Amino acid sequence: MTKQALVFMAPGFEEMELTITVDILRRAGIEVNTVTLAADRSAVTGSRNISMLPDICLDEIAVENCDIAILPGGIDGTRNLGANQKVIGFIQKMHAAGKKVAAICAAPAVLAKAGLIAGRRATSHPAAAEHMIGVNYCEDRVVIDGNVTTSRAAGTTFEFAFSLVEQLLGAEAVKQVNKGVLARL
Repeated sequence: MTKQALVFMAPGFEEMELTITVDILRRAGIEVNTVTLAADRSAVTGSRNISMLPDICLDEIAVENCDIAILPGGIDGTRNLGANQKVIGFIQKMHAAGKKVAAICAAPAVLAKAGLIAGRRATSHPAAAEHMIGVNYCEDRVVIDGNVTTSRAAGTTFEFAFSLVEQLLGAEAVKQVNKGVLARL
């Protein structure tokens, strides 16, 4: 059965973190949908002023149809994700169901706000570390603790994305995808 991933697109998202993650997951055969917080599927503008079209709207998603929910960073994108109670509620439901939740850059602060990483090992961009209250904070490039994966910044996106592929499909899938990508892992 094909694995299903949701990648959230809030205004101000970090473009590299979103596009590289989506690309690597799709190359691995994972069905990925980008999710807008808006009521329609109009373009969402990222932190570097690049506009992208989402696949679906927040109101169209369901926990039972998803294996992993992924939050890219970006300062404004993270603020917008953290301010949206539907996003917070969705990732809390994912976590409670034992499904995977992942965040990169500043977005692990949203996981902290949602109460998902208290007492767990996690990382974030150094600028977001102050929001990681109650977390066993570390500076590894990618941190996996149970069903939660966190990563540092745009420069760690390939490692982050490939770690998600490995968690969902195994090490062989990583090898197959990286034959064409040649990422330094």
